Amino acid sequence: MDKNTSQKPTPKLPPVFTLQPAASEALAATLGRIAPVVHRHPAAADRLLQHLSDRAFAAGDTAVGADALYARFGLLEPRGRALELLPALEQAGALAAAGHFPVQAARVCEALGRIAYQQGEYQLASEQWSRALDLAEVSSHLQTGVAARIGLGQIHYAQADWVRGLRHMRDAAEQLAGTDDSYLAAKLALNIGVGSFETGDLPAAERHFSHGLAAARRGGHRVFEAEAHWHLARAALARQRMDWAVADCRLALDIAARQGYPWLEAAASRTWTEIALARGDNAGAVRSTRHGLALAQRIQARAQARQAHLQLAQLLQAEGDADGALEHLWQHLALQSEIERLSLPARAALAAPPSDEGGVPVTPEEQLLHLCGQRQRLAATPPMAARDELKTASARILGVARVVHWQVGQGLQAHEQPRYLDLLTRHGAPLALPDAALHPCHAELAALDGAAQARIEVPLYEGATLAGALWLVDARATRAWTRQELLIASQLALLFEALT
Repeated sequence: MDKNTSQKPTPKLPPVFTLQPAASEALAATLGRIAPVVHRHPAAADRLLQHLSDRAFAAGDTAVGADALYARFGLLEPRGRALELLPALEQAGALAAAGHFPVQAARVCEALGRIAYQQGEYQLASEQWSRALDLAEVSSHLQTGVAARIGLGQIHYAQADWVRGLRHMRDAAEQLAGTDDSYLAAKLALNIGVGSFETGDLPAAERHFSHGLAAARRGGHRVFEAEAHWHLARAALARQRMDWAVADCRLALDIAARQGYPWLEAAASRTWTEIALARGDNAGAVRSTRHGLALAQRIQARAQARQAHLQLAQLLQAEGDADGALEHLWQHLALQSEIERLSLPARAALAAPPSDEGGVPVTPEEQLLHLCGQRQRLAATPPMAARDELKTASARILGVARVVHWQVGQGLQAHEQPRYLDLLTRHGAPLALPDAALHPCHAELAALDGAAQARIEVPLYEGATLAGALWLVDARATRAWTRQELLIASQLALLFEALT
């Protein structure tokens, strides 16, 4: 039996920690004892969590060590100290992969995505959150899957693609429906509110901001409580209700300053600048913007620093300080260029194959369309030859090393792979394995061809009955699969099903 699934159900953790479930009952109980310390003595809580994580790793208990580290990340991230944990998180991710702990690896990827996002490294953040989502789905771990979907939506927000971002947020909301998780409920409501605000639906935005505030208060999540007040202040400004804007922005700034949330304090400072300008207080606007800039620079939040430099350039220009304005404008442009560079894709989602005889590139989509047009011919071909042709074409389209067609009773046996067959039946959709070592059924599949490589696995059906699985196997042990590749894999599986 795999280590991750041999654990007993653990008690629900206090709201301050978001591990559902934790690696063990003992860890959950320990975190429960640390939780009351967090708000009054965060430094002491940090020391306790560090000791807990270090001791677990030293004892070879990777799952507990990684979960305690993730809890520590949750404590330090809103306080602008997430970067301190970057080396430890990267090491924990490697240990989780080596020890076959997909849930812990997914949590580490989710945390690494948040660090990259704060620094404006959107391509890296997208890769980490996509990996977290793949691992969460293959492990049926709802919490990390929802968090990763929120993160992917934020990537679109960062690029001003509000509609696509909202789509990710609503997908996350569908996943979260019916669960009691005040942390994710608050985070999701605020993010849906942001998308609604930016697409011009102010009533919906205010409604979601209020829902986020209620969820934050219910769970004692002070950072989201402060963020909700900040967003409500922005909505009040849009309605030209200065009294509401001032009250909510002051609350946001007060909570952020007292609790030590520099990212949020910097964000609310930008809104306070707008309030100061609306009241004719130009000096106050400059002070607020400089304060926000210093906070953003301290935590290396490139996007926030870029916005603050632009705001300062405009303010100083209005005051007649052309040299000061120009200096901040150059800083703004430099950061914008850096963020754009960091956001470039590391590779094309699917590389186009060589050109055809007419010199026109044949894209994977075009190849798939052509293959779909061969269905009737393939149906009239002897089954073994047709499957071999499909395998060759599938490998070429997705750029994988080989394609394995497993059948239940021939290769996949109920008595040898019971958990895997149950996983395929329950999931019913393509599974992306970015790291072969993190398959939740790793032990059951270890002896099968292709089990050591990264792959996409698609369940195959005869009617409503599971008939087998299609493995699209890469040559490497790790590969970051794209949503586009998953869609193509599902279409290829339909062609294989038609031959059964």
